[in-house]
Amino acid sequence: MDGETLSQATPPVLYQALDPRVVKLWKIHSLIASGVLLSVAGIAVLILGFGRTAPWRWLATAWLALAALRVYFLFWHQQRVYRNWGYRLDGRVLETRHGIWWRQLQLLPLARLQHVDLHSGPIERSMGLASLLLHTAGTHEATIVIPGLDANEAVRLRDHLVTVGGDDGV
Repeated sequence: MDGETLSQATPPVLYQALDPRVVKLWKIHSLIASGVLLSVAGIAVLILGFGRTAPWRWLATAWLALAALRVYFLFWHQQRVYRNWGYRLDGRVLETRHGIWWRQLQLLPLARLQHVDLHSGPIERSMGLASLLLHTAGTHEATIVIPGLDANEAVRLRDHLVTVGGDDGV
């Protein structure tokens, strides 16, 4: 079977998107991180500048470059992350995909699922969102996280996964 015939015979894989409100959540997290990072960097610039260990021009340029990078993360990065995040569930496997520069595809056979947690911090709760944490036996990367789900959808998905998964006695 040649490549053209194979691609015609294989239907495209449809992934479920995260809740669109997660972009706002990620922007809030980025804004908080940016405020802390730029404040610490600003204090360092002042200390180094007054101590005359480095020229002001280079310090100010480095701080402005850091600020520009944080603006990129604040306004554009989260939208790209959102577009690249997805998950799908069939009868036996949960599949997640995400990543911008380094794409990651994770497959979780439901029979290997040990337990499922819901995580919802204060900002997530105020927005009606939750994250689903799926734990399996194995390596240090034995947890898969699906962020940015509607809280009700996260509960429904958790209950469904608990019902169908984890029957191999691990």
